[in-house]
Amino acid sequence: MPAALRPLRGPGLSGGSAIRARQQGQALVYGLFVLIGGLAALFFLFNTGQLTREKTKLVNTADAVAYSAGVMNARALNFVAYTNRALIANEVTIAQLVSLSSWAQYVQTHAESTARLGCEVPQYAEPTVKGMVEYAPVCVGLFYANATGAVEAAAQAVQLVTEVAVLPAEAAKLALQASQAAMAVALPAVRQTVMDEVAQANYAGDGDVVVDAVPLKDGFADFDGQPFLHRYSGDERERFKQATLSATGLDPFVPSRSWRSEARAPTCVDFGPHVDHVQRAGGTTLVGYDEWRALDTVSMWRYRLRGRWLPRCRSGEDPLGDGVQAAGDGSGGNGDAPGARVNPRATAMASSSDWHYSGLPSFYALSAAALSRGAGSSPLDPRLDFAVRVTRNAAQTRTSDGRSPLRSSQRLNRYSGQPARGLYAGVSASQVHFERPSPRADGQAELASLFNPYWQVRLIDAAPYVAMARARQGVTTP
Repeated sequence: MPAALRPLRGPGLSGGSAIRARQQGQALVYGLFVLIGGLAALFFLFNTGQLTREKTKLVNTADAVAYSAGVMNARALNFVAYTNRALIANEVTIAQLVSLSSWAQYVQTHAESTARLGCEVPQYAEPTVKGMVEYAPVCVGLFYANATGAVEAAAQAVQLVTEVAVLPAEAAKLALQASQAAMAVALPAVRQTVMDEVAQANYAGDGDVVVDAVPLKDGFADFDGQPFLHRYSGDERERFKQATLSATGLDPFVPSRSWRSEARAPTCVDFGPHVDHVQRAGGTTLVGYDEWRALDTVSMWRYRLRGRWLPRCRSGEDPLGDGVQAAGDGSGGNGDAPGARVNPRATAMASSSDWHYSGLPSFYALSAAALSRGAGSSPLDPRLDFAVRVTRNAAQTRTSDGRSPLRSSQRLNRYSGQPARGLYAGVSASQVHFERPSPRADGQAELASLFNPYWQVRLIDAAPYVAMARARQGVTTP
């Protein structure tokens, strides 16, 4: 090759080496950009993952807090239901004590009257001769029991024991009323303590979380403008009175103690036959709201033909036994007791001293607003809603602008969550509703009340309360 055509060679790199060097430098710069982009993406994914974790945990914690509050509300309502049932049972006890005392007096006076019916000789006793098969053995039995002194001793013992037993019943009533009042006062504070404990337990070892002291919705305190519960007293105790009378009626001995034994043959005839009979009457009832009164009487009714121009069969009452007992303010009388007009002379003869009794108790039950929900104005029974907001400060999260060791950087990791007012919030709601664990045997629906402990809790959609939570946090939505 001619020398004039040979390329000049300098002392440095050859042409190929220079090109390769330039390419290596460009790859290094590109790699640095890729590395920086990857790190930025890694930081972003880290913070996004941590935020997702925080959100899930905060929502779960809010659900746990709302459910625990609902459990407290349900337990409070069931507690009122149990104590109301205990108060009713206490009243039934007093009614039975009054009934036993009156009955014991009646048995004693009745036994003392059997002698004049000739019951010491069974076959010649008036009830036997007249064929009163139900009453004749009663008359004979009472006569001989009285002759031994057993009737008087037993009657006096029953009267003493029943009167003394009223005192602990009164004390139990006061204790139950006090427990209801204490529950109503203490519930908000105790419920808040439980919610705080549940929230902190969910974040044990993972920073702090705060439960709002003022719920977004508290149906216990505000149900259609009224508290969910109301304390009934005075003339407002009618529902409690009806429930109590219904409960006492389960024992047939209390409301009515009546029977009749008739002679087998007519003892007088005018326009029709009339038979002599022994009439037993009595029962126990609640007079007004503050007095239990029991009355027991028995009389022999005999028919005689009377009248000069037009003789008619007329009946005459021969009182055989009576007993009466009242516990209360003394406002009632024998005429208020069941069967008072059946044996009027025996009723007039009955007397006793009244026991101390404070009357039907004041009690907690559903308020008028809550009751109206189950009375036809709405197809739903009253349901107690409770909504709460749980917040967590951004500085407590495990993101790079929180407690994470990876810190934000102005150049590489400029992440900033910037939540409103520096708080992340979770909202949840629970609902307490009335539902029997099993259907009624008669197939009827049972309306919500605080006489049966069938209040249960469940979580509900919190969407209606999210806007309230946003407003509380200063967030406006278009």
